[in-house]
Amino acid sequence: MSKIAAKRRVRRAVADGAPASTMGSMGRWPKHVALALGWIAGCGSPASPAAPSTVEATATTTSAIEDGVLDTTHNFAVGIVQTSQLQSHQISVCSGALLAPNLVATARHCVSPLTSPMVDCGTSTFSGVLPASDLLITTDPQLSANSTFVGATQIVVPTGTDHDKVCGNDIALIVLDRSIHVPEYVVPVISPPMTDPMYSTSVTAIGYGIDSPTDMSGMSAGVRRIKQNIGLACIPNDGALGACFKSQGAQQVLAANEFVSGDSSTCDGDSGSSAFDQGSFDQGKWVSFGVLSRGAVSQDGQTCIQPIYTRFDAWRALLVETAALAASMGGYALPSWASALPDGANCSDSDQCASTSCVSTQGDAMTGVCASPCNGGSCASGLSCLGGYCFASPPQSPSQVGGCSAVPGAPTTPISLAVGWAGVVLLAVGRRRRR
Repeated sequence: MSKIAAKRRVRRAVADGAPASTMGSMGRWPKHVALALGWIAGCGSPASPAAPSTVEATATTTSAIEDGVLDTTHNFAVGIVQTSQLQSHQISVCSGALLAPNLVATARHCVSPLTSPMVDCGTSTFSGVLPASDLLITTDPQLSANSTFVGATQIVVPTGTDHDKVCGNDIALIVLDRSIHVPEYVVPVISPPMTDPMYSTSVTAIGYGIDSPTDMSGMSAGVRRIKQNIGLACIPNDGALGACFKSQGAQQVLAANEFVSGDSSTCDGDSGSSAFDQGSFDQGKWVSFGVLSRGAVSQDGQTCIQPIYTRFDAWRALLVETAALAASMGGYALPSWASALPDGANCSDSDQCASTSCVSTQGDAMTGVCASPCNGGSCASGLSCLGGYCFASPPQSPSQVGGCSAVPGAPTTPISLAVGWAGVVLLAVGRRRRR
């Protein structure tokens, strides 16, 4: 396990903005704001301000929003400013994605502090959620004193048994106090799951983090950057991408409802950003697999590696329920991804199902259940493959009506890993105080 490393001040301040007292739902940054890097290391070897964390490679597939390019186009990718530390002259920055006009998905650690700086997937937990009034959201491609922000009115996080644990539960939904209008919003992958063969095995990353771990001052943070064609490295229980780590302390670094993307992609400040299915992105469709939770740095300190994401398809109920709340508050129709029926629901037409497969049962062509096709003859745990489809309670004679797949098993391999939160902190330089 690692500990929180020291925060670093920068040498540059951005242009003056309005005083802090004017900050609100459409506020500005406080006067004299500067960028600084805040690095929080997770499970693995101890980190220190003088030396980056060390890791072993997790992936056989890697690809070099590290070294990304400026993104002024995709305004569904937003920047999130947390002002809870304003009295200490600090403002934290994360990234997120608009799922609907007034609904943003991000990482939970962006809105809920950890109970301990030491992160272990078996024991580490979140504490209470910050007030919604502490958050400001913007679509501006570069955060500055002149950025325009929308406020938050509600924060929704997992609340079930063991859902206070960090790993696998690092997801939060923010309901905004007004709508942000963009041509199209992000569609979270919830059903069929991200392991379905309809999706590609590479992603696009968009976030507001630094562009290299060698940027020790954080001068490159606060700019929205994009990087495409990043190969997925690992999804637990999915044999298509090769082995995932399950032994030798793997419970300390990865949960079952997480996945790992390729190296040389996300860095500090990209927390909460989405991993977009590359095939869909190439077609102008913004389809996201999940939100960035944490990552690490290579042994030589030159590359951000092993970004770990929380999967959307593990949180369907949370997403659908919050989308209904946001739609009611915003006065718009529920997004189609939130109204489609999940696997196992009764249906009469494939268009009703998220899997696009309504399978008739017991020879009755008028009724059926939504079901995803089997993936190579395999289904997720608790499901059985019959007639090419996955069922919890297999029908007598399944008949295809349309659709897509499920999750196969996978071998395991050991891994050792030092994980870091991909967070950025902004420091106001009026009265200088150290934390």
